[in-house]
Amino acid sequence: MITHLDIKPRVPGSADLSMVSGLDVSLEDGALRPGADLVIEEDFVRPLSALAKVLAAPIEAPGDRSEYRMLNGVRREQDSHLDGLPWRYELTAMTGAPLGWEAAKTAGHTHVRAAGASLGYPEVVEVLHGEAGFLMQDLRSGTGGPTSTRAWIVRAGPGDWVLFPPGLAHVTIDLGVGPLVFSDVIDREAAGMYDAVAAARGFAWYVGADGELRANDRYLHTPPIEVCSAREWSGPAPGPLYEAFRDDPKRFSWLSDGDAFPDVAALVWERVGETVTSLG
Repeated sequence: MITHLDIKPRVPGSADLSMVSGLDVSLEDGALRPGADLVIEEDFVRPLSALAKVLAAPIEAPGDRSEYRMLNGVRREQDSHLDGLPWRYELTAMTGAPLGWEAAKTAGHTHVRAAGASLGYPEVVEVLHGEAGFLMQDLRSGTGGPTSTRAWIVRAGPGDWVLFPPGLAHVTIDLGVGPLVFSDVIDREAAGMYDAVAAARGFAWYVGADGELRANDRYLHTPPIEVCSAREWSGPAPGPLYEAFRDDPKRFSWLSDGDAFPDVAALVWERVGETVTSLG
């Protein structure tokens, strides 16, 4: 059974991300710097206090430090055809600062399910800088506590795409020493649901800043971690996610219909289909 994950050496705090992202975006001393030609619908920061319920152990930081910044509805000014679409492009920049013993991570959530759909909303994510571990699992609540039957960590580096199946809870973990930047395209109605993850005090496994894996003792059952690369999970990336979205937005129409996911992402579905459908 896997007990540790490899942590990548320190990644630069400053970098030009324009080539890998297809946008005028850079990282300066760990801070995301969008170019002047970018239109941004939402710009907000997730503070440490917002992660308090999902940490392995309580920590305090002066001034309620910022953990990650999210830019939603991002596009170039000239790409006005992306306005009003059901889908949007988003950017997230994590500081990479450890959360006490734990590696830096997001809060984690599941997605709502569209009316009449048997499956929830899927998502596609692209790493732009650093090394990410996308932890996905089923999350089941019971009278005695939460449980999970399958859990995967998909490792991804710059340029990799990772498909998030409908129904599974997911969280992003920084597996490099330093900042992590990633993008995604998602349906605008795919709101995140955080309560179940918070009630479980996070996911079935915690990842230490040194790569150590510790089981969450709140869970009645903790499945072993299955680790794979982004290419093994969802195949090779076809290029910058923003450029693919800009050039053919309708190519991402499946993000509005979780029921289409098994056909669109057969490689992923082969791994997760039985688990997802069992969630009901």
